[in-house]
Amino acid sequence: MKSVLVTGADGFLGSHVSRDLTRRGFNVFPKRRTDGDVTKSTTWETFPASDYLVDLAGLTFVPASWQNPTNFVQSNSVSTSHALDFCRKNKTKMIFLSTYLYSSKLQTPIKETDEIDPANPYALSKLLGEQLCSFYAEQFGVEVIILRPFNVFGSGQDMRFLIPSIISQAMKGDEISVLDIRPARDFVFIEDLLDAVYKSLTTDLHFGIINVGTGVASTVEQLILSLADVIGRKLSINSSNKERFGEISSTQADISQAKLLLGWQPKWSLSEGLREIWRDAQENKIL
Repeated sequence: MKSVLVTGADGFLGSHVSRDLTRRGFNVFPKRRTDGDVTKSTTWETFPASDYLVDLAGLTFVPASWQNPTNFVQSNSVSTSHALDFCRKNKTKMIFLSTYLYSSKLQTPIKETDEIDPANPYALSKLLGEQLCSFYAEQFGVEVIILRPFNVFGSGQDMRFLIPSIISQAMKGDEISVLDIRPARDFVFIEDLLDAVYKSLTTDLHFGIINVGTGVASTVEQLILSLADVIGRKLSINSSNKERFGEISSTQADISQAKLLLGWQPKWSLSEGLREIWRDAQENKIL
């Protein structure tokens, strides 16, 4: 049985990844905040050697990254450095979850080779993480697959994010308040990301940078209308049409590399994912 160390296992992605890989038959070592500070090398010395590492520890909320950019950049890049050194010492293959790093000026769909221009401190911290991954792969032979998920959504996501906020509002009434209905995003359901992580673990590929999305962009307005169709109610939209600082107008992934290198493609549409979250929210009263 292959072993997998999952950092950030108490977070949205980490908890889903831990459960999914356990279900797939891996021996999973989930590591949470209570298991130590991953920015400290001494914490990594307490972690068990494993065949794989899925590194999901770190700070993720973009608006908060503008409030304390130094903390985001330092914390995320240092923890990634320790993760890679752990892999170097233990001959562990690493899956690094990056983010959308591309220039806001690009035409969509966006390829992995398109211009990189981080739009916020969180994205900058992930770019530094990718550069560390590339260095360790080239200089030390560490096997690393870098996944660049676009806008992931699913049950259990922090309420500060767009989709859980909208669903929470819909559970309470028919009016949905959002900042701006115009931005378009490539929303990828958590189950599809989990499949990409699994295929990254099991591929013979030693290094790769791969987009994870659906290849379809939906505006915030379209998202709300899709939710209305799912729940069978008309939802009124209250928007200030105020553009968020550093906003990117549209994201849409070119996923040809994922298909070619991993044999992966999305199985869930936006509506299907929303329906699953709504069902979970109704049954469990949680998002």
